[in-house]
Amino acid sequence: MRPFRADQGAEGLPESEGAQTAVAAGGADGFSPLPVIAAGQYAKAVSAALLAFKNHGHTDIARWLQAALAGALHDARWTLCPDSPEVLLVPVPARAASIRRRGYDPLTLLLGGLSRRRELPAGTTIAPAVRISIRPALLWTRISGGLSQKALGKRGRRQNLLGSMEAAPATRNVGIARPCIVVDDVLTTGATIAETVRVLRASGAVVAGAVVIAATPAPSGKDATTTAVLPAVSKVPPSEPAEKNRWVGVNSNNG
Repeated sequence: MRPFRADQGAEGLPESEGAQTAVAAGGADGFSPLPVIAAGQYAKAVSAALLAFKNHGHTDIARWLQAALAGALHDARWTLCPDSPEVLLVPVPARAASIRRRGYDPLTLLLGGLSRRRELPAGTTIAPAVRISIRPALLWTRISGGLSQKALGKRGRRQNLLGSMEAAPATRNVGIARPCIVVDDVLTTGATIAETVRVLRASGAVVAGAVVIAATPAPSGKDATTTAVLPAVSKVPPSEPAEKNRWVGVNSNNG
């Protein structure tokens, strides 16, 4: 698997930090999506592995998924934040009901394993700075019409997720000097990443981009791989400084 830029095919992504800065300065007003680096395409073996890991309890394949995620994280860290001494990796929060059903949080399991084995990029810190907000069940039903997120279209997904997340105690660690990279498992429209970015930016964070294990194919007429394919890198490039990986803050409260 070779990491690649997948943001051009996801129409629900927020604007990139660079584009926002340019508009504020009176420059170009064209939309530029948040950069997203995917470890692979959501097809065949990758999709089967993710579904088995997330929905069928096959945690025995976590190591394979961790290797794919680590490659994308290294590319993102040194491509999107090459001059930042420290970068925060912010996982998209899981719903409490999903964690209870599975018995584990997939992203926490994957990132935790990489951290324990010191396989995260140098200078990165896992920061669960966003959590699921507590909203009345009736409000969820009214917004989504009782449909699951997967069954909703682009606009429906964004409306369903808007306001569904909030800042967690770990947001005290965010700031201009510590850019954030959002981490998710699959990129479809980008609505979930957009909601996570909304909360982070409202808390004063700079979001450099996002990383996913897999990206769904771009809609017809749009090529998610038209941006430059990033070269594969080893998990710990020889030129990197000594590892500095840890968790900060507290685990997000998904209830």
